[in-house]
Amino acid sequence: MIAREPREPREPREPREQPEAAHKTPAITDAIDQVNRVIEELKRSLDEMEEVLETLELAERQKIDDEREIQSLQRALRQLHRPRESEPRH
Repeated sequence: MIAREPREPREPREPREQPEAAHKTPAITDAIDQVNRVIEELKRSLDEMEEVLETLELAERQKIDDEREIQSLQRALRQLHRPRESEPRH
């Protein structure tokens, strides 16, 4: 068995003030409500940003398709302007 030294008596704790604790509760509740409102607004903003992203991705795919179509038309146009091999040159 280990011998322990006698403890010094503790000083009595001061009682917590109830009015201060009650006063903080509405402020904390208000802060929680405010944070929740910010979270909801951020979620709405994220949804809107995802819609914008989808629109941009669609526009990018359409642009690529349009560029391919333009290249195809340019090739066809060059073929029309080429003199035919069987025709005599003047």
